[in-house]
Amino acid sequence: MIKKISSFFLISMLLTACSQGENEQTTNNGSEIYTELKDKKIEHIHGIGYAGNTNELSLASHDGLLKFKNEKWFKITENKHDYMGFQATDVGFYSSGHPAHGSDLQNPLGIIKSTDGGKTLNKLAFYGETDFHYLAAGFNSHIIYVINESKNSRLNSGFYYSKDEGKNWTQSKMQKLSFNNIGNIATHPTKANIVAISTDQGLYISDDHGDSFSLASHSQPVTSVEFREKSLLYFTLKGDKVSLYKQELSDEKEEAIPLPKEVNGQNPVMYISSHPEKEEVMTVVTYENDIYQTKDNGQSWTTLVSKGKIQS
Repeated sequence: MIKKISSFFLISMLLTACSQGENEQTTNNGSEIYTELKDKKIEHIHGIGYAGNTNELSLASHDGLLKFKNEKWFKITENKHDYMGFQATDVGFYSSGHPAHGSDLQNPLGIIKSTDGGKTLNKLAFYGETDFHYLAAGFNSHIIYVINESKNSRLNSGFYYSKDEGKNWTQSKMQKLSFNNIGNIATHPTKANIVAISTDQGLYISDDHGDSFSLASHSQPVTSVEFREKSLLYFTLKGDKVSLYKQELSDEKEEAIPLPKEVNGQNPVMYISSHPEKEEVMTVVTYENDIYQTKDNGQSWTTLVSKGKIQS
């Protein structure tokens, strides 16, 4: 099922390497570059999160960034890049991907960072060289984890982390990890040593920067995982039975969170995001481009987007 609903790959693990950072920026005139989005479908979603520690939910798509604020959707009108591996942090976001059509940026973007909603981009590493589909960043720690699918000028294929925004990289050993395919990677907001990988064989967690892992769920497909300070959220499926769980990090105690009835084995959750200060507020994105939000820990859900269409 995981192969059917998302693109995954088998990791190969080789050597450790280093990367030199780049500090160039792209700029615009500094004016507001978001406008309200109406009567248009939202497609090709590549990540969600509260970038900049605000009440605005950011969404990365094939056509640039979108924001959900004050119950309305807004789209970016400039720098409409195809962001992959989008990760929100307390100061902005990290991402990879491809530049917008007609942009003077090199393709791919490598690893970039923005602290102003995408108005300007800091090129951190692998600019014009690598597109990282699998990227995690600590919301407060700012550690970066990546899965490098193909060898580049500094990294062989494998799982790596950087504590200095891409200047130096260390390869993780990934011991005791069993899988054929993966969903996403996530890291704890403040504890940089903790990282998780959702896989077709379950949820795996490491507390040593990915050198060794342990199974933290039943041995069944997990499509997405997200860390909070004291817990994590993960979505799992077994046939048509689907579940969203909250797991406490201290004792692994689990609580099932109710889901909208439209979420099922053919329309699973692909992305999860919690409000950084109000954990009862959660947003999920499904395979069929449905976006649901709850403000009461799943007791009720509001449909923000249905099959890509914005709901008024």
